[in-house]
Amino acid sequence: MESIAEKYSAPQRQSKVAIGIILIKLVRQTIKAFWPILLSFFIGGKNGNSFVDYVGYIALAFAALNVFGSILTFFRFYFHIEDGAIVIDKGVLKRSKVNIPFERIQTINFQQNILHQMFGVVSLEIDTAGAGKAELTIDALNKEEAEAIRQFILTERKAVISEVDSSEESLEEEKGDTILHLGISDLIKIGVSQNHLRSMGLLFAFVFSTMNEITDDITGLVESQVDGYESFLANNKWAVMALSILLVAFISFVYSIISITLSNYDLKLSLKKNGLKLVRGLLNRQEISVNKKKVQVVSWSDNPIRRLFNMYTLQIDQASSTDAAQLKSKIKVPGSYQHQVDKVAKNVFPAEYYRPEKKNKVNKILLTRINVLVGIIPALIAQTLYFALGWYCLLFLLWIPLIGSIANMYYRKRSFELNKELLKNSRGTFGNMYELLQLRKIQAIQIKQSWYQRRKKLANVTLFTASGSIKIPFLDLNQAEDLEKYVLYKVESDKREWM
Repeated sequence: MESIAEKYSAPQRQSKVAIGIILIKLVRQTIKAFWPILLSFFIGGKNGNSFVDYVGYIALAFAALNVFGSILTFFRFYFHIEDGAIVIDKGVLKRSKVNIPFERIQTINFQQNILHQMFGVVSLEIDTAGAGKAELTIDALNKEEAEAIRQFILTERKAVISEVDSSEESLEEEKGDTILHLGISDLIKIGVSQNHLRSMGLLFAFVFSTMNEITDDITGLVESQVDGYESFLANNKWAVMALSILLVAFISFVYSIISITLSNYDLKLSLKKNGLKLVRGLLNRQEISVNKKKVQVVSWSDNPIRRLFNMYTLQIDQASSTDAAQLKSKIKVPGSYQHQVDKVAKNVFPAEYYRPEKKNKVNKILLTRINVLVGIIPALIAQTLYFALGWYCLLFLLWIPLIGSIANMYYRKRSFELNKELLKNSRGTFGNMYELLQLRKIQAIQIKQSWYQRRKKLANVTLFTASGSIKIPFLDLNQAEDLEKYVLYKVESDKREWM
């Protein structure tokens, strides 16, 4: 039987399905760039003027160009395996050749949109150490072939790694224990406990941005529609308001359920020898491998509704050389229970050090400052509105106890725990947020003081990792300096590799 190395020693093309995948990419890019213009001309097309006809011809030209471009891109893309590396030769007007040695490869992930799933192919994405995005992508490969290529690369990579430490190896494709599997009931719980205000904002943004393209006078359009119902609204304004709120809330709720279901359908998180494997999605199926060496921070959070279900949003932050917010370096699992969070943390960090430690509180001056700056001062300033509001301005005094209770909730949750290996940062107001990182992976630590903090001998401490930063505010200066010395000692004295 022909080996993988022999089979792919000569340049190969992708599956022909790649033509459709590339075409979809090009169409999406075109629509993303020109959708406001296309929408306005589509709606204005009813006028039948010749200018709009010309725009239609231009749209057809773009469509033809996209089809031609996708076919040409397919025939100008080759890949093969050569001397312990995977090589990509691509480009239409400008040719480029990418050569990635196996030892540089960190993870190999699969993506499947609905077209991939229909034809049994996958998009293969290869990430390397320090890459800001997938360094190499093959748009469409037969799933069995892609699995064989991935296993071959990982096996060869293991053979060329010189260090004996098993943590240096990439993820292996052995079957692992499934520690989390989201069912329909879990997805409903997650949807119910989502941030529906965010969903409302997205819906309103879409509606109003679309309306702006249709007409320049949204106010006039709304008023013209409302004028005919003016008397009805005047007599039933509270009922209309209540129904409107219920309608918007229902639409936002349905949107959240659908969004969560599509992105996290049949989500499975499995333990592997050297990390984790995440598979999820309905229309866009993702298969992501997480190398535990690259994991910088494991965090989990809840909100008041999610707490009723004893569920957390689990997030795994991986090392990244560029702005992590723009990358797929932050992997979110929206429905996790505490024992599942514990399993993940014990898998990627030293299990014996994952334990409760003494809580170090921030200075109580932080609580006082929040009460004064956010509560008392704004409430007193509001009293200057007496001439406009009369005695009603006294209602603003209720702001003081409200902020006081919220600030107290925040202060009680603000703490950190520390041992020889791990630092756990705790925070939150109505919900809870926990961030766990390994000391040896900290890249820098910063102590910063405002003029007020200098007077009170306080400081903010920021811990920088390859995936972002974690901040601990209002520590006593001596405590902040002790933390800095300890972290720097642990980083400099630890010789273990983590990239």
